[in-house]
Formats: sequence, C-alpha cells, structure tokens
Amino acid sequence: MSSLTLLKNAYVYAPKDLGIKDILFGGSQILALDDKIDLSFKGLKVIDLAGSVVLPGLIDGHVHVIGGGGEDGLSSKVPPIKEVNITNAGVTTLVGVLGTDGYTRTVEELVSKTKALNEYGLSAYCLTGSYQVPTVTLTGDVGKDIIFIKEVLGVKIAISDHRCSLPTVAELTRLATICRMAGLIGKKCGILHLHVGRAQSGIEDLFKIVKDTPLPPSIFYPTHMSGHLEQSKEWLKLGGHIDLTCHTDTVEAVNALMGINDTELTLSTDSNGSFPKWNEKNEIIGMGAGSISTLYKTLKELIDQGFPPSFVYSLATSNPAKALKLTSKGQLKPGFDADLVVLKEGQIDKVFAKGVLMKDGDYVKKGMYDDIV
Repeated sequence: MSSLTLLKNAYVYAPKDLGIKDILFGGSQILALDDKIDLSFKGLKVIDLAGSVVLPGLIDGHVHVIGGGGEDGLSSKVPPIKEVNITNAGVTTLVGVLGTDGYTRTVEELVSKTKALNEYGLSAYCLTGSYQVPTVTLTGDVGKDIIFIKEVLGVKIAISDHRCSLPTVAELTRLATICRMAGLIGKKCGILHLHVGRAQSGIEDLFKIVKDTPLPPSIFYPTHMSGHLEQSKEWLKLGGHIDLTCHTDTVEAVNALMGINDTELTLSTDSNGSFPKWNEKNEIIGMGAGSISTLYKTLKELIDQGFPPSFVYSLATSNPAKALKLTSKGQLKPGFDADLVVLKEGQIDKVFAKGVLMKDGDYVKKGMYDDIV
C-alpha cells in the first residue's frame, strides 16, 4: 500500500469555508475529506492539526522562472527562481513565462526549467512566446508548441507597452485563433496571456476582437490590470479573466473589482521579473524585481483588511485553475491533487505537493544547488 497521510482536525478552506474536517491523501491525490475519518493501520501517518487552517496549494500564473529583465543592459537580467523560494511562498503550481527579452532568453531554456521544477515536486507549466510578435517558439510554430510540448499551455505576448511590438488587431486575432485551435486539439486552455502595459489603450483591442469575431473572451488572459480598472470591470462583465499583479495597489484594485464576476478574477506575482521605474520620457530611473512571496502576503493582507477568506483564497487557487483549465488543481476534494498548504498562526507551516516539501516551517526538500549558489 502506498504511503497515506491523515490530517485530523483541519480548518478547511477548499477554498470554500468547510470548517473542521479530516483529510486523507495518498501519493499525489486526495482520497477523502469528511467530518471525521477513523483509520488505523501500520504505515498511516496521522497529523493532528488542532484547528490549523488548510487550503489548496497556491497557483501563481505568471512567474519568470528563468528570470526576466534586461531593460537596463545585460547586467540587469534577474536571476532564475529557486525552488525553496517557491515552497516558502506556499506555491505548488506555477506557470513560467518569458519577459521583455526574447533574444538572450529562449523558450528552450524556459521549458527546461519548467521540467526541472516538475522533477523537484511542483506542478509547473509554461507559455511559449515573450513580448514580441511574431512570437518566439521552440518548434517554430505556436500551435505546435501548445499541442506537442506537454508543459506549454498557451502563449504570452505584450500589448499597450512601449517595449512591445505593438501588435495590430489582425495580428492579435490571428494569434488567438491559433491558440484556440491548438488548445482544443491539445486538450489545454490554449490561453493568450497578455502583458498589458501602462498605455491608455489597455485592452481596447480585445473588446474589438470579441465584438467582431466568434472568439470567446475566455481565450484571453490579460495581466497587470490594476492600472486599467474601468476596462477590467467591463471585461469581467463579458465573462473574461482579469489578472492582478501583487503590488502596493492590489487591495484597492480587488476592492474595485470584487462582486462583478468573482470566479474570473485572479492574482499572480510576476516573480523574478524586472520592475523598472520609468520617468515621463520612458527612461529608466530605477529597477526592482518581483517576488513570489508577495502572493501569500497579499492574500493575508486582504483578509486582514476584512475581505472574506473564501473569496480571497479563490483568487490564487480555484480561479486560476479554472482560467488555465487545470481540472485537478485549486480545490480540496476527493480526486483532486493533494496540493495543500497548512497555516499555523497565519504563517505557512507545511506544504504538500507530490509528497512533503515543507513541515514545521522548515524545508524537507531543497533544490540541488540551493546550499551552494
């Protein structure tokens, strides 16, 4: 019999508030979740959580796993993410992306890192493409990348940004149709993930596309949308996804968008991507970088500000799972993946994903070189 773990007396957010429950899981799957599970046999690991909160492993849909940046020269490239940083953040599923630099960073490198994160014990996916159109790919074709590369869920490009290719409506439409068909053939979301820059145009081209073509809003996944709240409201009303980047304005943005179409609203971190600071002439005057730790910190801040916990946790669990069509992720229920985060006094204490990654606030598993470099 494979190793089984029974969590007793867990306060479960699934992300719906289920109250005190017991959770039984074995290997990588949740086997049972009930008011009380009475089992006793050799090899069963029982952990009494004494009311500690358990929620689904967090999903971060926008992570620069091989590092982003480069806008201020090659020395400004952000380093790759470390496995222990992902675990420490309570993230068990992530989507890797390229950024502004689709020249010195490649899809090959991105897919390789994604495969390595899966070997470590996470559930890692990625998107082909970067900021530019035509998009960079591994096979030479966006559709083939999505269909034939297991980890690739869709494509990423940038719009409304002075660093992007400023794609036309026709180019966006064509790319979206390729994503749509490749997603159907590959049984994936086939998402067109859009970095949305500061330009006032925002996602106005997406409104034109869904008005003039049969493409559904769900094929598009715009991110960094805190600066385009009025467009975000209208896009949510159409049934489209809106992703907010965890930052200083996130609480205000969530407050503005809550209640419109809550299941389509998500959070991500832009971790290990560069956060350049620009003046009015679009000249760099400073540089920062995203951190994956901001995901849970933002969830905690939202709850501290009085937002309902079930709603808050859904922003980084069931909602991104829905947008990305990860059908075994984002919820705690029998048959779903055993990706769990245990909170102790509001802090991440245990992380389970294909086994134990963290217990009692300390790492059980590290990356191969974490203690060396």
